[in-house]
Amino acid sequence: MANNKSSGSANPPSSWNEDNKKQNFRAIDHTYCIIMAGGKGERFWPLSTDLAPKPFLNIVGGKSLIQLTVERARRIVPMERIFIVLGREHLNIAKEQLDMLPAGNFIVEPAGRDTAPCIGYSAIFMLNKDKDAVMVVLPADQYVPDVDSFAGVISEGVRCTEMGDYFVTIGIKPSRPETGYGYIHAYEKFNVAGDSACFKVNRYVEKPDSTKAMEYLAEGNYYWNGGIFVWRADAVMRGIERHMPDLYGGLIQIRDSHRENREQEADLIFKTLPKKSIDYGLMEKAENVLMIPSRFAWDDVGTWSSLTRVFAPDENGNCTRGDVTQIDTKNCVIFSDKIKVGTIGISNLVVVASENGVLVCDVDRVQEVREIVKLLKP
Repeated sequence: MANNKSSGSANPPSSWNEDNKKQNFRAIDHTYCIIMAGGKGERFWPLSTDLAPKPFLNIVGGKSLIQLTVERARRIVPMERIFIVLGREHLNIAKEQLDMLPAGNFIVEPAGRDTAPCIGYSAIFMLNKDKDAVMVVLPADQYVPDVDSFAGVISEGVRCTEMGDYFVTIGIKPSRPETGYGYIHAYEKFNVAGDSACFKVNRYVEKPDSTKAMEYLAEGNYYWNGGIFVWRADAVMRGIERHMPDLYGGLIQIRDSHRENREQEADLIFKTLPKKSIDYGLMEKAENVLMIPSRFAWDDVGTWSSLTRVFAPDENGNCTRGDVTQIDTKNCVIFSDKIKVGTIGISNLVVVASENGVLVCDVDRVQEVREIVKLLKP
């Protein structure tokens, strides 16, 4: 549901802002990176599995997506201030791939309940460690090659939190009329971090059709919603209390249960929390939302065909990884994982071969791969 801000102002109510400003508060001294690793990545079947989903795959080369995300986070905070939020079934593979992280830096969700409960749960965890905690919330499965520019933009967001209860999001400047992403409409400049470009958010827009996406691209003040956020942990809890009271009540019960060492009770409460995204539950409703435009290359690497944006195709338009031999093959994505693959006389296909299975798909229907996953489940 797209939402127009009722007041058009990014200034929070005075009771939020003025009462909670901290004199000489240096946000960077209290900043933590929270990496959400709960995605299934079903559209990357057959490489992605229940025990090794998309964040833990080596898709873009050299390292897994979550390992690359941790490397970016290290440009912002020390390693001991990087935390991973994930399901218990992925704890072992996460510890194996991220053995440099302290064992206590893995926040295990009792169940998958979407991003709002995930972020609220993480906020409670961080406030227990640091009452002044600033959270940089990052998805675990995005591709950002320019780590220096990324760190610079995030640092600007962190400085915004020194001014009060602002919810800062990073808007991705569109490079094409994409219909698979939600959009952020932001046009009025609002400098709260020195000379940095920061904008008031007017509204969030759902995934558009192709005509609307073309209009957004031409207008120039619509940005992709990349799901990257910066805010103080206490501020996001106040936002959840105001706009998602049912979730807030459950989170407070969980906090109290943890304090009294009633862990099983806390897990049961978590499983009853409303399943809702932070975008729908909070960001679309709040009036104190700011956006900083990205200055870095970005891709959510959402489907097999997205690899053509990450790797330069060969002279025949093919994007290949692994042990692949091709004859008269054009405009294909071919991915081999420990299996020899040969193609002859094909075009506009995705071909993926792994020990888990083989996928052959029209390149324009990669969004439907998750339907295969549903059919294969017992």
